[in-house]
Amino acid sequence: MPREPIAANDAIWLQDSVDNRMIINAVITLDRLDPAALLEAFRARILAGPEAARFARLRCRIGGTGRRRYWEPDPDFDLSRHIVPARAHDLHDLAALRAFVGQEAGRGLDWDHPQWQIQVVEDFLDGGSALLVRIHHSIGDGEALVDMFASLVDGGLGDRPGPPPAPPAPALLDRLARAAAIPLSAPGILLRRLTWLPDRGPLHGPALSGTKRVAWTQPLDLEVVKRAKRVLGATVNDVLMASVSGAFSSYLAALGGEAPARFLVNMPMNVRAPGRPLRFDNHFAPVPLELPAGTAAHARRILEVKARLDRVKRSPVPQVIYELQRALLSFLPDPVSRGLIDFLANKCTAVVTNMSGPSRELALAGRRIRSMIFWVPQRARIGIGISILSLCGKVQVGILADANLVPDPEVLVAAFEREFEALKGLEDPEG
Repeated sequence: MPREPIAANDAIWLQDSVDNRMIINAVITLDRLDPAALLEAFRARILAGPEAARFARLRCRIGGTGRRRYWEPDPDFDLSRHIVPARAHDLHDLAALRAFVGQEAGRGLDWDHPQWQIQVVEDFLDGGSALLVRIHHSIGDGEALVDMFASLVDGGLGDRPGPPPAPPAPALLDRLARAAAIPLSAPGILLRRLTWLPDRGPLHGPALSGTKRVAWTQPLDLEVVKRAKRVLGATVNDVLMASVSGAFSSYLAALGGEAPARFLVNMPMNVRAPGRPLRFDNHFAPVPLELPAGTAAHARRILEVKARLDRVKRSPVPQVIYELQRALLSFLPDPVSRGLIDFLANKCTAVVTNMSGPSRELALAGRRIRSMIFWVPQRARIGIGISILSLCGKVQVGILADANLVPDPEVLVAAFEREFEALKGLEDPEG
């Protein structure tokens, strides 16, 4: 494989810091696993055969500096360097695993080799095993990594919800109008983002420590969320995003503080064209979304979130943000582009992302997968990441937070679980 320049949409995720590593972390628990079987499954399904070219970045390290960064084959690539025993012992229960994941989330990876690693906890809870998967965001986004996961698990992901079908090809005038909308609307969208007042409060503003804390909810019944969306004519994402604002509000109330009128969050939105072949890259926009605060009137809050998300989805905002960030990386020196992107990002309290998986059980190297949760990284001075994953009829929320902002994320987890309980009694506000 020849050396390949790193595209701007991937290079943006190389702008990490000691306080915020641009590394996606995930934990997979499964029935007792032989590490040698995992290594062989990864070698056979990801690094060899028809998949080898598609996942070539997993064999590449990152070279160069500034705007001249590139993927280059690691001349000393060794799979056993990337699939390794966990760096800590006695990780036999959830409390020990949470503490370990938080510790690892603040640690970088070895830049002399490809930026990914799987740590194996062979002896975990109830006779099982656990995997801590860490991969630098520059290698790929959530959709790309789910694609890799599909190739790794036995039988693929099967019934995972795919992207919506491609719409009919628009007429020439419609295509021209859509193409013109992006540059015409970009100045106004950028101006609004520049003048947007940043969030200020206990969850955003204090200096970061670089020490990470992680927690996650118990598996929650996805059918409860689906019932709420049917009652209100919303989507699963509308319901879950409204739960984020409710959890933040009740968390602040528990601390004795007052919730603001809104929470501004960065929400990754896929900007791949319908029908476009999925590549191992980053093709999404971090779209700012205002979430209404408050712990009461769940139905009204969900409908308000739905209205705001619907406006974003109908607008050129995601594509404009994606192209603006690429332009900044392509034409400005790295310190300048980093400063501008950080300035825009720093207006937000948190990064919040939602991913959907299949409804059936999965297996890896012949071992049943019991659960999976992941944590989205943050940039600049954002200190909270909320990751939501639906899998096998359950939904779990993962929290990655700086210790200066959320010293005990279990309290925030409890707030999410109370939001979930409130959905069970949800009634249509129109009667």
